Amino acid sequence: MKTYLALILSCAAVLATGPGSVIPDQFSPLYQALEEDLRQAGQLYPFEKGNAPLVAPNLCLAASIFSPAASDSQRWQDLLETLDAFKAMGMKAVLVQMMAPDLALGDTGTLIDFYQRLAREIHARHMKLYVEHFVNIPFQPNMASGAQDHKAPDARTDLQDDPQGRTRFLKILEQEVTQIYREIKPDYLSVLTEPEVAIHQSLHLTFPAAELADWVGGVSTRLKATGASPNTLLGAGGVTYEPEDFVLKVAQQTNLDYVDIHLYLLKMKGEDQVAKLAGLVHKIRETRPGMKVTIGEAWLLKQTKEGPKATIPEIFARDNFSFWSPLDQQFLSLLMGIAQKENISVVVPYFSQYFFTYYTFGDAESSKLPPWPGSVRVSWNKALQAVRSQKFSTTGKAMSALLDDARK
Repeated sequence: MKTYLALILSCAAVLATGPGSVIPDQFSPLYQALEEDLRQAGQLYPFEKGNAPLVAPNLCLAASIFSPAASDSQRWQDLLETLDAFKAMGMKAVLVQMMAPDLALGDTGTLIDFYQRLAREIHARHMKLYVEHFVNIPFQPNMASGAQDHKAPDARTDLQDDPQGRTRFLKILEQEVTQIYREIKPDYLSVLTEPEVAIHQSLHLTFPAAELADWVGGVSTRLKATGASPNTLLGAGGVTYEPEDFVLKVAQQTNLDYVDIHLYLLKMKGEDQVAKLAGLVHKIRETRPGMKVTIGEAWLLKQTKEGPKATIPEIFARDNFSFWSPLDQQFLSLLMGIAQKENISVVVPYFSQYFFTYYTFGDAESSKLPPWPGSVRVSWNKALQAVRSQKFSTTGKAMSALLDDARK
């Protein structure tokens, strides 16, 4: 019976993708491998009605790497309409990324004003603001905007891997986190995430896990002592494939409210990343039984050992195409199932433009996409056409249905 039901659901998902959903030959082995990984994980974490986490899609165009939107601009209207579309889907929160060193070294006053306006609009819709304070990789001019409409200051010359450079880096981070906490007052604020990727690999700054965790704990203590935003929950964490030391040491910081774990891969080098995430959650709660856990970034990375070899930009660019929609839907169902079983407070579907639209692989429109990450802005511009009329892709409709079921 279960096998028959799984077959029906699989067929239904394929039919739901509509035109342009034929899997290209070069991706067929990868697709099948990911589908099997999702099937296996889904058996351990089936989504059930009721008991949903807070779901916070990425309000990508509000990230600090883009220009702050003036209150009379089309971009501001686009952001408000995106909020309305997310709310129509059943979302009760949004993610906004604020990147270092944009607030510390950029046009701080304009950015703070923009985020204060945005926070008011989010809260007016009875939604939560989940802020991820991230490091602009590689701490240099913006890489994600196709239009190159904003450039973060280039601070690399000040950041040598020596005591002075490392101290300067942490001062910038704390300055920004303090501004966010005091002046924007989000509901959730991830102080630092993915340190191995953002700090060690990209900036080549070496910090022992214990030192960074203690720094996070110290910042959290100092922020809470101000009393400036008593309702803001503070967190920190990393992605599943980073060394676990930082996450586990962060969980021991008594003034931290949650640990943030990111999930993109199902398996990496033979290691089950879903099982690793669950294992981290269990270890955290052995030490801190009441500690909240969030999944502050998540999407299905279209790569396995069976997949064609590709660079990271090439792998992320695969997300654009509609033939992946059935797998994206299965991943979102898995994400909700994990959140239910492991008592995860918030989940963030990161590449949320695909709730509105995809590209058809191989057609004339998709052939004009710039290389990733420049394609991010372009794909969002396409998504905005659907946002304005609150039209959703099959993935968006599936996500909305999951939220409806969760409320039953």
